[in-house]
This record gives sequence, structure tokens and C-alpha cells, in this order.
Amino acid sequence: MTKEQTQEQIQQLIREQEQEIEKLLETKRNTEPTDELYAICEMVVLQKQKFIAELRALL
Repeated sequence: MTKEQTQEQIQQLIREQEQEIEKLLETKRNTEPTDELYAICEMVVLQKQKFIAELRALL
């Protein structure tokens, strides 16, 4: 696999993670702050954001 192909795969993965974050944020917006799902969405979003930052560091 070439460097360009690897970079494209990383960029695609970043886009997918960003889409998942949007879905999680929508779920969070539609959930009461006292609901356990709200906290779970928040934690997963933070983890995905960290993962995206690590992926971007590879580019």
C-alpha cells in the first residue's frame, strides 16, 4: 500500500468517526442530562475526538 493510499484510508476513517460523533451529539441533544445515555454519549464523543486527533497526527 502506498503512502497516499494509507493517508486516504486515514482520512476516510476520520470522516466516518466525525459522522458517528454527529449522530451521538444528536442523541445527546434529545436526551435529558440526568439520563445515563447522555453521559455515555458524552464519553464516547470525547473518546472519538481523541481518536481523530491521533489519526490526524499520523497524516
